[in-house]
Amino acid sequence: MAFNKNELIIDKVRSLTCHDLETKKMILRLTSLEDSSLNTSAEGEEITDAIGALITTLYRAKKAEFSATNSLMSLELAAAQYGTKKEVIGEDGIEKIIDYAYEILKVETEGEGDSATVKAIKLAHAPVKDSVKWIYKIENNEVGEAIAVGASAADATTDADGKVTPATAVIADDGTVTLPPAMKSGKIYVEYTYESENVIRIVNKASNFPEACSVVIYAYFRDVCNENKVYSGKIICPKAKLNPESVELALTSTGKHPFSFVINRDYCAEEGEDTLFEIVVSE
Repeated sequence: MAFNKNELIIDKVRSLTCHDLETKKMILRLTSLEDSSLNTSAEGEEITDAIGALITTLYRAKKAEFSATNSLMSLELAAAQYGTKKEVIGEDGIEKIIDYAYEILKVETEGEGDSATVKAIKLAHAPVKDSVKWIYKIENNEVGEAIAVGASAADATTDADGKVTPATAVIADDGTVTLPPAMKSGKIYVEYTYESENVIRIVNKASNFPEACSVVIYAYFRDVCNENKVYSGKIICPKAKLNPESVELALTSTGKHPFSFVINRDYCAEEGEDTLFEIVVSE
């Protein structure tokens, strides 16, 4: 007997995959979807007679949209929404990526009196050469006085005309910090960049936008008369594009990741092959 169902219980959308239109390679997969919806719209043109009475309405330019929220922040989804891709060390010839860091370091001395010397201070990572221009004293638990980073450590000096040359610090290529001689206690704040081999990155450029892809949305349905019977459903979209008009990432622990796909027919498809999407349910 042929499988034939009409009314079904929508259980849940379980996953979504996107594929490159040419290579068919999967470029995105989402598995934590909620609040999914599929909407279809069209433009209507009213046809009237000589006195303005409505004869009929002609509809054209049908399009569709699938929207959902990913329960977790997805870096690959964000990259796709920005029209770029997630950069990973070891892929596409990427060996290192510039990362950002800050450190609050304690200034301590060893020895006593005039012979006391500052203990070695070193950053956790070797900074990019000449990337640090300033370090800052921590005063009352806040970022305070700025100290320039130069070629040699020196105390502030004042010439005969009262002109003050500020004290400078030095940061070596290996991250060793040398402070002005007068600074022998307290804490400093250092913000810097370094080359990392354990980092991923997404670059959102103003000139980049999402590219068209094919989308398959996998869902579960249940039988109305026997809810223990589960059917596999798919919504297959030959051509879709992530909507970049409003991309919002809630940067909180309870934040979600909403997105939507605009679904259009393939403009260059043969006549009669203007599928927006198809819904397939299998036993």
